[in-house]
Amino acid sequence: MLTRYATHALVLILAIVPAIIAYAAMLGLGLHRHAPAWVISFSATVLVFGPPLVSAALAWRGRVPVFALLAGTWSLGILAAMPVYFPGERRQAVVTGMSLVNGGGSWESVAQVVAGSLPDEPKVATPEIPEAAEVAKFELPAGPPLAPEQIALPYEGAGRRLSLPIVFEQGGKTIEREMMLDTGATYTTLPLDVLRDLGVVPGADDPKIVLHTANGEREAQVVLVETVWLGDLAVHGVAVATCEACASSDTVGLLGLNVTGNFNITIDADRREVLLAPRQEENRRLDASPFIDLQASLSRYPGGRMEVEVNLDNRASRDLTAAQAEIRCGERSFSVDLPGVLAKNSETIRRRLPEHEPCERYQVALLSAKW
Repeated sequence: MLTRYATHALVLILAIVPAIIAYAAMLGLGLHRHAPAWVISFSATVLVFGPPLVSAALAWRGRVPVFALLAGTWSLGILAAMPVYFPGERRQAVVTGMSLVNGGGSWESVAQVVAGSLPDEPKVATPEIPEAAEVAKFELPAGPPLAPEQIALPYEGAGRRLSLPIVFEQGGKTIEREMMLDTGATYTTLPLDVLRDLGVVPGADDPKIVLHTANGEREAQVVLVETVWLGDLAVHGVAVATCEACASSDTVGLLGLNVTGNFNITIDADRREVLLAPRQEENRRLDASPFIDLQASLSRYPGGRMEVEVNLDNRASRDLTAAQAEIRCGERSFSVDLPGVLAKNSETIRRRLPEHEPCERYQVALLSAKW
């Protein structure tokens, strides 16, 4: 028959086993969360052994059995409740905590055996899900001051679909529409109904061009609009191509290079603004080209002298104040300045070409133009 002390020792040994496992688990959990070592040790000691020690100290008698009973049941309770608060972490926490005793070595093997003998965790909870972050309100500092000739237009959209508010003016009428800023479009486009609202009706004599759109090639008529306003900046005499397919649910057409090419453009994505400043050199070649018929003929004289006769027919409803033709010969090219040409008129000018090796074929193109 066991003596009283032997019984107490046996009960204490049976109770200390779950207490050690629970203590190791608490150490492992703290270490996995990178807490300071002294905090981990102190917290685990108080949590696992604090309640049994307090209860044993308050007991009138049988303090050892009281401590052993409470240490065992309390530790089993901690291990049982762990899957609720730390789901899926119990086994690894026990291995980590027990391995701390001697920094690994043989204890790590023992820890693996002890952890493996624990019953599977019941799936009563899932790991804590990450918390959604509150969107921070970014307060922009005051922007740099605009130059006297510079403006800022607010834009909508993102990526390649930026839209700007543009004002069209014709014969005293003005309309404002959202246009898509398209650096890949040569000409500004509008559908027929918007042009009619502006009082512009394409006629049979208006020139036609081929537009290369996302949906393939399309033939379009070109009309001249008196003024296009980008904020306070005006572009006079703008060629607008008719295009129904170029409109979208948000924009009525494309703002092409014949307008945007007159400005140096900067996109301020933070403020969602497009900054525009007029370029130092104005060239309205794109707007004038559809309305101009440019021809050239060359004359070759004995001794190598060559002369070119350039004829420019202005079929537009606006006067050309200046134009420049380019005569190409292989890798070389020559410019011929033309005087102003009135609307619906033509002008012919003759110039001598510099000495050069003659070409079998010469080409003529409009180099620059101004209304």
